[in-house]
Amino acid sequence: MIRCINIDWLEVHVLEDMNLFPLDAYFFQRDGWHVEQRDYGTRVYEQMFTVFDSHDEPFLEVRRAPKSSDEKFGVLAMNSAHIRLVNRYCYYPNAVALLRDFLARYNYEFKRIFRIDLCCDFERFDLGDDPAKFVQRYLAHKFSKINQCNRTTHGTDRWDGCEDNYISWGQPKSVVSTKLYNKTKELAEVHDKPYIRTAWMQAGLITNPITMVKVRADGTQYTPTIWRVEFSIKSGAQGWAILEDCTGAKNKKKPIANTLQCYDTPQKLLQMFASLAHHYFHFKYYEPGQRKDRCRDKVLFHFDFQRDELVKLARVSQSKPQPKDEERLRKALQRYAQSHYEPKVQQACAVLLENLEHYAITRLAEVRWDVEQVEELRELLARRMRLPDEDFAVALDEVRRLLQGRKDETLF
Repeated sequence: MIRCINIDWLEVHVLEDMNLFPLDAYFFQRDGWHVEQRDYGTRVYEQMFTVFDSHDEPFLEVRRAPKSSDEKFGVLAMNSAHIRLVNRYCYYPNAVALLRDFLARYNYEFKRIFRIDLCCDFERFDLGDDPAKFVQRYLAHKFSKINQCNRTTHGTDRWDGCEDNYISWGQPKSVVSTKLYNKTKELAEVHDKPYIRTAWMQAGLITNPITMVKVRADGTQYTPTIWRVEFSIKSGAQGWAILEDCTGAKNKKKPIANTLQCYDTPQKLLQMFASLAHHYFHFKYYEPGQRKDRCRDKVLFHFDFQRDELVKLARVSQSKPQPKDEERLRKALQRYAQSHYEPKVQQACAVLLENLEHYAITRLAEVRWDVEQVEELRELLARRMRLPDEDFAVALDEVRRLLQGRKDETLF
């Protein structure tokens, strides 16, 4: 069956180079870009602007200058930014490379993928199932879904019956959410996107992107209805593991990072989509009185699992992911400061938090310290280390480790 697999959303969290800071709209205008800045920011960032390409088409959206940046308690680093590739560019074969080149050109430090949506457009499922009829049967409980059983549906209530054209699974805070919907209907009624129609033509889903018709082998024409399965991966998906096959056997796993390299070729996009579909678009025939895992599989997508390795999210449960070193330190110091009211303790924690923030921003760049303040801090912390506060002890050890290799590494 013909499939058209693309990225539909790509947004990354980065840190601006402090040697170039601030990388605001005026910076890019001075560097020759056409930039349009919005009069207002977002809930998180003070500034938001669009960078245009050489053809004067939108290329990137930049959100920067966090409103909650605090050098003491560092909710966000002062040079944090979010960069999103505009939707049209997501459908370019080299979409990831274009974003990566832009980040490298201005020496952004990549932190994580904040959100990426991976979609597959098709007329029928791989074994010939009509998506519209599958939706009707699923809602009539002919099939039951494995994983993500919380669902939302949209459609119309007609006199001759209900027509549902959109189902989403997962919760707002889910690491991965899943959608199945009528993309042709959305383009016609909500927002037409010519570049999506062009992608369909290039994949063979339609013959003419203007009239949206397809020519059969016998020369006759018809207007196909294209459906979409879409997976939205949020920033919590930081760990992955490669599985050798889909037989259920737990073979050797190799953890990899959820980075841009996972999506930079068509083969990798197929691999990722197959992996997500295997886990999050898995249905069973409903059999009353039978355990779900013992019911027959309803096969919708068929992938060559002997050839294509599967990738499975290593941390997708509701359990809280392990914070990174900097975040764990920051929270430990905040708890310690809240439980000790002596002014010197408050000052000591503020200094640690401030320099932890500097570490996250500038890495090994020089930071100017107040010598007297640091000496006082060192003595105070030496006394406090005798208290039964394991979190703070671990935090201080981590501060020592993070400061290794810097000019002022002997301060502690």
